[in-house]
Amino acid sequence: MRAAPEAPATVSGDGAGPAATDATWCLAIDDGDELDRVVESLTCVADGVVGTRGVREEEQDPAISPVVVAALYEPAEGVGERLVQLPSWCTLPLGPDLPRGRHVLDLRAGVLARQVWSGGRVLVDSVRFASAARPGVSVLRATVASSALVASPTSRPVALRRTPSGGGVVAVETTDVHRAGDGDEATTVVDRVAVHQVERHRPPSEALARARLAAASSVGSTRLLDEHRRVWSRRWEVADVEVDGDPEATLAVRFALFHLFSSTSVRSAEAAVGARGLTGPAYAGHVLWDTEAFVLPVLAAVDPAGARAVLEYRVRRLGPAMARAVAEGRRGARFPWESAGDGTDVTPRSGIDQHGDEVPILTGDLEEHVTADVAWAACRYVAWTGDGAFLAGPGRRLLVETARYWASRVRTDEAGRAHLDGVIGPDEYHEGVDDNAFTNLMARWNLRRAAELVAGAPNVAGDRRAAATAAAGGAASLGGAEEAAAWERLAGTIVDGLDPATGRHEQFSGYDDLDPLLAEALGPVPVAADLVLGHERLARTQVIKQADVVMAHLLVPDEAGPGSLAADLDHYLPRTAHGSSLSPSAHAYALARAGRTAEALALLRLAAAVDLEDLTETTAGGLHLANLGGIWQAVVHGFGGVGPDRRGGGALAVDPHLPDEWGELRIGVRWQGVPVRLRLRSDGVHVACAAPVVVAVAGTRTRVEPPGRWVT
Repeated sequence: MRAAPEAPATVSGDGAGPAATDATWCLAIDDGDELDRVVESLTCVADGVVGTRGVREEEQDPAISPVVVAALYEPAEGVGERLVQLPSWCTLPLGPDLPRGRHVLDLRAGVLARQVWSGGRVLVDSVRFASAARPGVSVLRATVASSALVASPTSRPVALRRTPSGGGVVAVETTDVHRAGDGDEATTVVDRVAVHQVERHRPPSEALARARLAAASSVGSTRLLDEHRRVWSRRWEVADVEVDGDPEATLAVRFALFHLFSSTSVRSAEAAVGARGLTGPAYAGHVLWDTEAFVLPVLAAVDPAGARAVLEYRVRRLGPAMARAVAEGRRGARFPWESAGDGTDVTPRSGIDQHGDEVPILTGDLEEHVTADVAWAACRYVAWTGDGAFLAGPGRRLLVETARYWASRVRTDEAGRAHLDGVIGPDEYHEGVDDNAFTNLMARWNLRRAAELVAGAPNVAGDRRAAATAAAGGAASLGGAEEAAAWERLAGTIVDGLDPATGRHEQFSGYDDLDPLLAEALGPVPVAADLVLGHERLARTQVIKQADVVMAHLLVPDEAGPGSLAADLDHYLPRTAHGSSLSPSAHAYALARAGRTAEALALLRLAAAVDLEDLTETTAGGLHLANLGGIWQAVVHGFGGVGPDRRGGGALAVDPHLPDEWGELRIGVRWQGVPVRLRLRSDGVHVACAAPVVVAVAGTRTRVEPPGRWVT
């Protein structure tokens, strides 16, 4: 993804167009280097309300809808519901024979620039952005050689889309055109402002949209860009990550943060974060466990309001989750594997395999760990933010009702051991298995944390005060002492597959009896093992799709058993095909914590390539948001060892395990409301803070006063 050397070196002084770029802050892609649809995903700009893929301005294919509206769903064949898609607001009447050019996504400023040139002359020099200061407002400023225009640029008519929920979106725009110069040097400057007014449960107001358009237009594109850049500057001031000595890793984690902010940073009451965010149509905008396990941990650390909105999406759909549990003869709440508008399950029931045959999709019926993942995300949010009020209110209900589900879901044998039969774990190559270790460990954790919450114990989210506040705010209907004690007893009987002789977990009952095939026998990873072996043959082998047992060590390490991470990594990593985009980053995280930093770094680079190099040839459908969250977690939690101290007490743990190639790792987070900047080296940690914080460096707790100091 290198910039072409023959491109003009000069750009307009107003910020439009690609210039000499900092390789750790800018993604420069020459047209033709990648498939057009891949480039569109990589260079999407979004504001948490509307996402616009990086389509070229002359792109006017009526079959393509490059604009996606967040959390607004409409019926769609085959997938139940999908995010509302709209035509491009940034088209210009450019000639069909334009030469190829270059896109530059400036992560620091939050803008996408494009330049097209011929014979040393710039034909198109444009910049667009989705305003971070005014979500729903998008801006295009383009300087175009008049000879490249086939008509005068104009605004589209008002666009209106309604949905069965009663909501909808209305789009309005205004286009100002200015011409300068004569003859071959004549240029046309186009300033366009578009407003998408989105309402999820009531008709959108055209009058309000036009009022917002008038306000934004009166400010002008230059000032709109300035205020937009200021918002991004504040974001990076808190959240930036930089790896001294590794520009590739720095770009990867900044790219991840940029798209996580863009897809989720919305200040509405709730945020439905789909598997591809706002960057493309794949997965139809459905919300999966990816959001809770991979995306929310990042937001909790850098954008607490965004994390809270993600949780509110689940809180507001607790009713359908409870109704499903009742329909299945259970208690409590069972969250759907794929969720969209109203919180009912929208997982497709079948798909087409590589032979063109229709095959059943069982994840919607059997992949139940998402229920515990939601509860885990609630506690993770509170651990980072100290928001005890959330645990006292909606968070308490989430934990209690999910615990009730597991209590009614388990089967207890004659020996008093509890089992979970017929499930799918993260390793989706093996379906309908009994006692999947990850699912059982998550369910056990869920029962214990709910019991502690009801009893007012300190470690629900790593903060004694938060737990006490939550317990004081509870009601009998949301769990009592007798029910909590029953949960605690039941949790202690759930089998987890840990073999004392080997020190590792059996992934599920009977896994060790399968054909001990290793992933490398199928080809270089990542490999789609289901396509190589076929579904039935694959299910009889020990080859797994992604981190399964290993994921338990990342989410609930205290449940996984002391000392078992190394044994589980040794056994399962050679058997992992990385057939899911979630897998490389999760293993990088785990390997870094195990001190195997060279292996961890190799898998971090593999995770970065998933989208930046279209490693799995699926990026055209949108970026893999969970992988982006996983990249951040691998760097911050894995190599940096930064996160809530597992012993509780409101301390921020810092325990770096850095690769030899890294001189210093610089990380920004917000810890319980306090912005904290960390500089991690092999010989010490520097903590900079705006208010006093307690840090646990390699296990030793220290109180650091502003402005900060080195801790050795």
